[in-house]
Amino acid sequence: MTFLNHLPNRVVLALIGGVLYGLLTYCLLTLMGVFLPFNIAISGLIFIFYFGSRLLLLFSGIDTLYYSKGKRVRKFYKGTLFDRTARWVGKFYYYHDLILFGFLILLCIVFIGSLILDLLNHQPLGHLFNSLIELLPF
Repeated sequence: MTFLNHLPNRVVLALIGGVLYGLLTYCLLTLMGVFLPFNIAISGLIFIFYFGSRLLLLFSGIDTLYYSKGKRVRKFYKGTLFDRTARWVGKFYYYHDLILFGFLILLCIVFIGSLILDLLNHQPLGHLFNSLIELLPF
C-alpha cells in the first residue's frame, strides 16, 4: 500500500477537499451576487456531499481505484447496485484527483515561470502575472 492509500490519510484529504470545494462554492456564489445565508447553506451542502461520498467509499469495504483495503469484498455486496455505484464513484474520484493534480502542477509551473521571467527582466515580482490578468476582458 502506498502512503496515500492509508485510511487516516484518505480521511484527512477528504476533509481538506470538502472544505476547499465548500469555499470555492461560497466564493463563486458570492461573485454571482447570491444572498449570503443561501451561500453558506449551499457551501455546507457541497461540503457534506463531497466529504460524505468520500467517507462512504472509504468505509464501504469495496475495492475501487480510489481506495483499496487489500481485503476481499464480502459476498453480499457483489453485483448489487451499491457495489456498481461505489465502483463507478471510486473510478470517478480517482480520475478527478489525477486531473486536479495535473492542473495544479500546470498552474504551479505557470506561476513559477512568471516569477522567473520577472526576475530575468528585472521587473517587480508579479509584474508579468498582473499584465496577463489585465489582458482579460472582464
